[in-house]
Parts: sequence; structure tokens; C-alpha cells
Amino acid sequence: MIKEYIKSHLRKKLAAGPSMVIYDPALFYHELVMELEEENIKVFDASKNVILARENALDYWVQVMPKKMDKKLIAYVPFKRQENSNSKTSDPFSIFAEGAACFPDQAADQYEQLCIAAIPDREEKIKEYFRHEKFPTFESIDALKGGNAYPRIKNGLSASSDSEILLALLAPTNHQLEFLESDKTWSKEFRQFSKEVLGVNLQKKNLLGLQEELWLVVLFSEFVHDLPIELPAALSAVPVAKDSSEELIKKLCDHLRNRKDLEELYIHNANRISQELSLPARFKNEEQLGNINTFAFEDSTFYFQFKFQLIAGNLEEAESYVIRSSNSIWTLYDDARRISWLIAKKATAMMRSISQLDSQFKKVKNINEIINWYSTQGFQLDTLHRELDKSVSEMYGTSPEVQEVHKFVVKAYLEFMDKVQHTFLEKIEKEGLPNISIQRNINLFDEKVEPLVKSGKKTVYILADALRYELADQLSKGLSKASFDFKLEPSLAFIPSVTKYAMAALMPKASKALELRVKGGSLEPFLDGIEAGTRESRMKYMQQVLGDKALWVWEKEIISGNYEKADLLVVTTTEVDQAGENSPDNAQLLIEKAITKILKLSSALKVAGYEEFVLAADHGFVLLDQYRAGNKCERPTGDWKLKKSRCVAGTGNKDEDHIELHSQDLGIKSEVDQFLFLKHYATYERGKQFFHEGLSLQEIITPCLTFKPKSKHKEERIEVNLTYRGKTSGTITTLRPSLELATFGGFFGETIDIAIEAIAGDTLVGKPAPSEAVNSTTGHIELNPGATMKFSLAMEEDFEGTFTVYAKLPASGVILSEITLETDYL
Repeated sequence: MIKEYIKSHLRKKLAAGPSMVIYDPALFYHELVMELEEENIKVFDASKNVILARENALDYWVQVMPKKMDKKLIAYVPFKRQENSNSKTSDPFSIFAEGAACFPDQAADQYEQLCIAAIPDREEKIKEYFRHEKFPTFESIDALKGGNAYPRIKNGLSASSDSEILLALLAPTNHQLEFLESDKTWSKEFRQFSKEVLGVNLQKKNLLGLQEELWLVVLFSEFVHDLPIELPAALSAVPVAKDSSEELIKKLCDHLRNRKDLEELYIHNANRISQELSLPARFKNEEQLGNINTFAFEDSTFYFQFKFQLIAGNLEEAESYVIRSSNSIWTLYDDARRISWLIAKKATAMMRSISQLDSQFKKVKNINEIINWYSTQGFQLDTLHRELDKSVSEMYGTSPEVQEVHKFVVKAYLEFMDKVQHTFLEKIEKEGLPNISIQRNINLFDEKVEPLVKSGKKTVYILADALRYELADQLSKGLSKASFDFKLEPSLAFIPSVTKYAMAALMPKASKALELRVKGGSLEPFLDGIEAGTRESRMKYMQQVLGDKALWVWEKEIISGNYEKADLLVVTTTEVDQAGENSPDNAQLLIEKAITKILKLSSALKVAGYEEFVLAADHGFVLLDQYRAGNKCERPTGDWKLKKSRCVAGTGNKDEDHIELHSQDLGIKSEVDQFLFLKHYATYERGKQFFHEGLSLQEIITPCLTFKPKSKHKEERIEVNLTYRGKTSGTITTLRPSLELATFGGFFGETIDIAIEAIAGDTLVGKPAPSEAVNSTTGHIELNPGATMKFSLAMEEDFEGTFTVYAKLPASGVILSEITLETDYL
């Protein structure tokens, strides 16, 4: 047996040293290598998790092997061995190969040479196999030793096992197709093979007809074998393989679905058969069709079962459907199904998170523990909720099941956060806001920015309007990948968290200079007597305090390079707040642009020599994509000098929907003393989706994000290859073309962020469709070094023409790869 011969060959190589590294980018030897593990040989499999495998191997190398000299180590690595010394530095397993064994390492290690060495008298036949196939199966090689039933098709197709013969007819290689088209005598023998092996009499005689008939038999048989209900009478005459061939059929179908080069062929035939037999219509009322997703329409029953288990509270069962279906061929190739299951995954993650966070929240005892709970873990639920809503908003049309899942999970989120909000406000009333011990925005400039300027550091002060704490957490991950060291801390917003007040609180000496005065019947912010309700007025105030040390710029001026330098650069960005206030329906989609712009401007200023960065947000926000009963309250009667969507200030009546605080409670100087805040996630305006003037954790716990360029940074070497059907040009016929992305380089183990943009002229006409690999906040593709993947490009519906797809580094905008395509929609 060729497998045993290769195992023996590997054991001999390992005998010469303490370890061996097996490089296998095709994953051909995976099962064989796993079988090498025994008492004194430990195999570390890096095909699933490179970093964890290396850490475990290193621990075994250091802790176990020195104590027991008979112990040996094998590292199984799913990528190609690097030959030159420079490339070896990116190979985390090279340490185990130094002075030891590698495979393949010499000509004798090549699969073809191993086969010839194992069966030397069949050398010519083996060489013929390898002329047409890089990795003939072990069964094919073993068959060279055995008998020869069905000799014509076995020899002509270079196939030995039943599954190989069937595969050769369903999806022939070029060599096999040449035989099938040139030889006129094989079909009779194959029909006999089908009768004996499958129990089916095939009727067609020409190649194409016989292939279509065989595809129907194989796929429909898998479907019927898996079907838990009685087959409709209308389908009783459709040929089905005999029960004894069930395992053969299942393995063959799994192979067809899992072979990347056969996926499209499988999808074409499965859809053809499904349509010809009217399967979706015949089974439209069924909610359970088995465990195997042979045809696309079956995915709906899987989703129904997922929804049922989720709503019933059976989270583990629901998660099992997500795991199984997320890897389905239909999820990978159907945009709507992929987003549906992405929503399902986020839904289960939210329910799991709510359960865990609820357990932790029950332990909090005071207001500071609540804030610590939120800033260390609770905020992550806001991220999941925002990303879930964003995924739903990106669907062209949601099915009733998806809508029901979304509604159920958002309801659970709001009920939990309502409970958190109730407890938080109780603690505010009992303990008071002055007892909050975290950093305060009103002191932030004096404590974080001023010391940097005085020390001579070229400093950037980023004022981000409505950058919620969880968004800063997402931003910090991008900063880390862009070679920044960072520290994220919670900071208490100025309350009321009205933009013009909260921005004024971020100015120098604000703790002493800021006060709220009534002017023209309205409560306005003043800094040392200067009205500070606008950006221009705050610029004027800062110039009086700091002179010409500070210069204000917009984020777009930094990105375009159209700005002057100063010791302190104050950068303002308002995209999140503008998106929420002016385009709440699109806010989820616009937030990713705001995060990317901050990342870009920070990288640009790093190149320009700026050394220290401080990012502050005036307030956070609450964003609810769906209206719910009770989210509108009436504004109390009174003489209000401040009238916002979540609060009022002046003189008036208090009711049970409000919490009443006074200027002393808020720690502010104000000509108005009475402030009323709505208790729940409600507003004075019906159906308002975006708001931030209240007292929730999401609104008043803001980020203080300090970061600076890493002191020692090895330059990343990233190679990216972007292709469409294996080429760098082509014509797309659908609004969701599938592109391929391959990467190599970068810091080993660190995920690479890649921005994909389809551009026509200066217009963005396409971006990656939502998927597991696309970050829901930034819209960037996240890929490990050395990995390859397919992704769908979501094209704008009203665009037609020629365009270029760019793969870029998000922070710097450096183009890593590009392809030119044109549309020709069917």
C-alpha cells in the first residue's frame, strides 16, 4: 500500500533527528501524517490554527523533549517551504527544521518518485498518471497492484475505485475527457458498472446525455437517502441508487462539494436537476428535509429549524445549524443565503453574549462597577447589535424567517439593556455622578494633551463627534495593525451630552472656563466669556489660550494632504454624528467610512512626523433601526431653555418618565439649575432612531484613545494577488461576481486587513458583499498570511461599463493588486 510506504519513508527521515517539518500546501498528506502519531512521536497540526500549533510545538520542544530523549516532534504545515534565508524569517516552523528533517527536501521526497519507488515495475503507468494529475489518489496507485474489473473504463480513465470512476464521468479531467470523447466502446461497460454498483439502468448513450443522467442519479439519490419523509408520488419514477450504495453516494457528493475546482459544476447541475424535477415547489411546505443540503432550496428548511431552536431557547442546537450551514456550498455561492446565515451567526453570538453579560452584571454593586463592566465587556454587546442591524440593512430583501430572528434578538438586547439602564440610573440617583471615578472629558485636554505639547511632542488631538466607545475599540484594532501602540480608557462625557456643550468641554481649561448661560431664550456654552457653540468659536478660544501652537483642520484636509503643520494639530471629524442625524437609515453603512478615515489620517500624520495622538469623543449614541412601542414620551410642561430629544433644562414639572438632576449634581456651572432626562431609551420624537442627549452608558461613557507609532517596527512585506476566474481581467455577468484573493507576507499570525474597492473614474461602484471574512464595522477583508479565499463583489445596480478593482492597505491606501473588469449583465 502506497500510504504505508510513504509512512515508512517519513519514519526513516525522522529517525535521523529529533524533529521533522512536513510542508503540504495541498493538504494531500494530512490524514497520513496524523496517523504517524504514537507514544514517542507527537504530531502538531497547523492546518487549522498556525499560531496555536506553533505555541504547542514550542512548548513540547522546550518542556518535554529535553527530559525524554526518545521523544520526537512532527510539525505539519499547510504552506510551501521557503527556500531563501529572507523568506524563512516569515516561517514560524523553521526553528524545528534547523539541523533536523524536512519533507519534501529532495527529489526522492516527491510524490511521483515515492510511488515509483513503491511499485518500480509500474513506473510507466505511474508517470502517465502524473502527466494528467498532480496528486493521483492513493487508491489509484494501489489499484496498479490489484485486479482489473471493468478494464476499459479503469484503464482509460486511470481510475480504480468505484468513486473514482463515477467522479471521472461526472467531472472528467482533460485526459479523461479525451478518452471519453475518442473511445466509442466504454459506454456499454459503464452502463454495466452503473447497474451493478448503483443498481440503476442508465438510458443515455452519448457522453453529454449520460453525464446529465448520472448527475441526476447521484444528487437525487443523496437527497432521497437523507429524506425523513415519504417521497411524493410524482417523483417515484425518478431513478434512485440502491440503499447499499448510500455511503458511496454521500462520499462522492461531499467530494464534489468540497473540491474548489468543481463547486461551480456542482451548483450548475444541482440547480438544473432541482428545476427539472420542480423540487422547490413539491417540498415548499416542508420544514424538515434531512441533514444534508444537497439542493439550494433545502437551505430554507435549515434556517427554519435554526429559527425555531433560537426562539425556543435552545442556543446550542441553533448554533449547530449555524456552524453546519455557514460552510455549506449554497451559503458560499448564494449572496442572500450567505448574509442570512451571517445574520444567524451574529444573532446566536448576541444571545450567548447576553447570557454571559447578564451573569456578570448581576454581580455589580455600585456605579463604578457598572462602568467598569461596560467598558471592559458590556460594550461588546453594542458592537454585536450594531453589526447585526448593519447586516440586515445590507440585504436587498429579508425573508420572514430572517425578520423574525432579527426582531427576536433585538428585543432580547433591548430588554437586557433596559434592565442595565434601570440599574444604572438607580445608582446615579443614589450615589451621584460626582462619585464616578473615571477620567472626565472636561479635564481631558489638561490631563492628556497639554503635557504632551509642553514636552515638545508633535501632537494630534482628534475630536470625533459621536464616536461611541465600542467604535473606538474597533478603531484601536485597526491602529494596532497600522503599527500604533494604543491605550483605550473610558471617559465621562459632559452632561447634558449635547454636541455644542460636550465639544466645548474638550477644550483647554474647560473645567474652570466652561459655563452654560441663557442667551436669547436658549442655553448656550461659554468659555471664559466666549460663546463656544460652534467650531469657529472654539477655535477662537483655543487660539487665545495656546496662541499659534495649535492649528485646526478637518479630517479630509489631512487625507488630501492640504494642511499646515503645527505643534498641536486639532483634527475634527463629524461623519458619525452627521450620518446618524441626517441619514439614520444609512448610518450603519456610513460608520465604516468614518472609522477608515480616522485610520487613514492617523497613518498620514504618522508619516508626517507626528509623535502622539489623543482621540476624544464628545458623546456616544444609541441607534435603533426599528421602532418599538414606548419609545416616545411627552415633553414635560415648563419654561425650558434647552429642548433636546432626550432632555430638557430650565424650570418645569417632573414626571415618572424622567430623572431630575441639578447643576451641582452634574458638576457644571449653569444659569439653569433643573435638568430632566428621560429614563428609558425613549425620545420626545416618535420613531427617532439616532439619539445621544440622555443618560445611558452608550451616550455618556466615551473613549479616551491615546496612541503613538510603534518604536520598533519591522516593515511588513505583503504580497496580494487579486484575480477573477484566475485572470487579471474579464467580463462579469452578474451583480455579485466572485473574485479570488491570495495573500502572503505580513507579520506571521497577524490578520491582514485589505480594503477592496471597485472604481470607475472617481466613483465607487462596488465593494465586498457581507461575509465571514468581511469586518462588519470597517468593511475590510480580514485574511491570514498565506491564505486564499473567494469573496463576492457587490456592484451598484445602476452602473454598467469598465471598472478597476483595487486591493489596498486600508491605513496607507497603498495598492497591493488590481484587476480591470467590465460588465455584460445577462
